[in-house]
Amino acid sequence: MPTPQYHDTPDIVIAATRWLMRRYQQTGCCKLARMVEQHLRWMESHATNPQLADACRRLSFEWRTVSRTAEAVNATSQPTVH
Repeated sequence: MPTPQYHDTPDIVIAATRWLMRRYQQTGCCKLARMVEQHLRWMESHATNPQLADACRRLSFEWRTVSRTAEAVNATSQPTVH
């Protein structure tokens, strides 16, 4: 599958945030969690574009679900070594 090409900063940040959330689900790494939250804050501060504002809302909702699920899994399993 070819890698999508992004030419707009918001598209890049959205794609990076989704990738970080997937990696966080796999690892439960606190550093990844901070990076996701940093990306969400960036999107929120640049949300003058209606599409970016909508993406930020959807990703924030998704992040709350992902982070709660990963925290519950990590509480019952061994730490992941990177």
